[in-house]
Amino acid sequence: MIGPDAYVENAAAMWSVVALHTRRDQSCFRAELPRATRLILRAPLSTEGVSGLLDSVPPAKSAVVEDVFGGGAAEPADPAVRVLRMPVMVRPAGTVGTTSDGEARIVCVSDPEELAVAERTMVEGFPLPAFLPWRSGEALPAAVLAVPGWSVRLAYRRGEPAAATYTYDDGRVVGLYWLVTSPSHRSAGLGRALLTQAIAAHPDRPFTLVATDAGRPLYESLGFRTVATAGWYLRSPVPAPDPHR
Repeated sequence: MIGPDAYVENAAAMWSVVALHTRRDQSCFRAELPRATRLILRAPLSTEGVSGLLDSVPPAKSAVVEDVFGGGAAEPADPAVRVLRMPVMVRPAGTVGTTSDGEARIVCVSDPEELAVAERTMVEGFPLPAFLPWRSGEALPAAVLAVPGWSVRLAYRRGEPAAATYTYDDGRVVGLYWLVTSPSHRSAGLGRALLTQAIAAHPDRPFTLVATDAGRPLYESLGFRTVATAGWYLRSPVPAPDPHR
């Protein structure tokens, strides 16, 4: 079975599409977004090293360091840094039976207007603080629609946008990102429907993702297994001082 390195390289390739600027070396991949910096470790790093990466991001931007190697297992000394521990999961290539809800309609997004609807569903559904308040095209620019291997799926339920996700096929594995159901449509099977359709579209590819606690049972029921525990080190932006005070 593939390991956590597959997630690391897929995520780096995916962020390379949407970032303003990227930089990669043997130890880290860095993606500069309008309001955030994403740093994905490609090799183990100490807690002090993780803190150094966070400190390298301007205070006005939010920062995230993703560590799938566990080297920064200790909590950083900075109280402004929040740490999440989440499983990195993989699924071997293979078919899966798709599911559906009679009240739901799932589409593969192909136009910019519908992409903006899917983007907003994901950003506000989690929510994703680095992209709030939501601005159309900041998290998912329209250019992704023309990128080979990129697929965005949006589920409507009772005529309303209700759930969304996207996948990125890098030629080795498919990464699944931001699978979310809006609060008013949860427990209706939309997450399973989106996930099974995504897997069915790539039966010859392994899948990889980082799961939340809420999503883990769904992934395990569809054959995903944990291969590592990722530490996500998050630092919120520091508001600029008010010049009138």
